[in-house]
Amino acid sequence: MKYLIYPLSLTNHNWESIPVAFVEHFPWKTSEYYPKTKAQLAYSKEGIHVRLESYESQIVALYERLNDPVCKDSCMEFFFNPNPDHDDRYLNFEMNPIGTLHVGLGIGRHDRRHLDEVDPSVFQIKTSVTKESLKDYQGPSWILEYMIPFAWLEQYYGRIPFGEGHRMKGNFYKCGDKTIHPHFGCWNPVENLTPDFHRPEFFGELIFHS
Repeated sequence: MKYLIYPLSLTNHNWESIPVAFVEHFPWKTSEYYPKTKAQLAYSKEGIHVRLESYESQIVALYERLNDPVCKDSCMEFFFNPNPDHDDRYLNFEMNPIGTLHVGLGIGRHDRRHLDEVDPSVFQIKTSVTKESLKDYQGPSWILEYMIPFAWLEQYYGRIPFGEGHRMKGNFYKCGDKTIHPHFGCWNPVENLTPDFHRPEFFGELIFHS
């Protein structure tokens, strides 16, 4: 599948004009729970902007520390390789409803490391749910917004020619490994007998467009 990444106005963050990618493939029938989930990407001079939204009436957010296993909570994820023509490594950004971040870098599931040196504030994470409001959450949806700075990416990948026509590869995911209804959804279909998001061979194309 292919997703076009358009510029985002920093003055009003008008996401209404940005294309939506739906996480609607649930290849592993761990439950009959398939929450509607949508993802959006855009870019500015500063970096890549991410907006994720999932429609759930009940959510779980137990983990609060960087690189905790937030996939066990209600979780939305963005995995991507910013320069696949020159580097096989990809990043996994995973977050629970209160914005706890799990981030790693590597070629696959077994060849990667947690980026424990990261300061999460660099990503300007915004959430519709806080630790304080979590207990009162009643839906209809929860939202994550964050920005991945180009300068931060260059620390790990070197200079990348972001701009018109540049191709990244990636996937969007929705999961909740240890929730009441375990579920594993993806935007670009993953073909594997068991749940596994660390399958870059099934990433879709993410292409910058003016």
